[in-house]
Amino acid sequence: MPEEGWYFDTVSLCNFLLADAQSVLEYRYRRQAYITGEVYDEICAGFVKFPVLKKIETLLKRKIFSLVSLSADDRRLYTNLIACLGRGEASCIAAANQTGAAKSRKIVVTDDRAARKQCQQLHISFTGTIGILKASVSEDLLSVGQADIYLDRMIRLGFYSPVRSISEITELF
Repeated sequence: MPEEGWYFDTVSLCNFLLADAQSVLEYRYRRQAYITGEVYDEICAGFVKFPVLKKIETLLKRKIFSLVSLSADDRRLYTNLIACLGRGEASCIAAANQTGAAKSRKIVVTDDRAARKQCQQLHISFTGTIGILKASVSEDLLSVGQADIYLDRMIRLGFYSPVRSISEITELF
């Protein structure tokens, strides 16, 4: 199991794929982004309705993302978490849940409120779609305008966003 990196849930990853914003993921997370088998399965289930999701194959092939399996310990936590979370969210949290110093270097990427609450209870760091866009602007990987274009696409495709524009939160940089 990797010692550090970002563990993406299905919805957060799909926000970027559907909005044609996978370049953000490529620049920011190369070789430090992970999906579990459960997340991969959920994304594959969407291939028929949303063929653009097949871009996950390219991200895996180019080693931008790595596919990880849950250990026996991870699976125990996973089976507890699926009582209140989806398979993707539960598997990301289980994969990122570690003790000691490695724990602080594993971050779950989710927009799901219940998953974030579980992360807080387990002391796991987390971020989401808005956090990634904001960080990409603050690191000069994206302009505010480009981040707003991606966010607008995501919202039009069904993403519920707490903000309508990254420029609304630029004063926080």
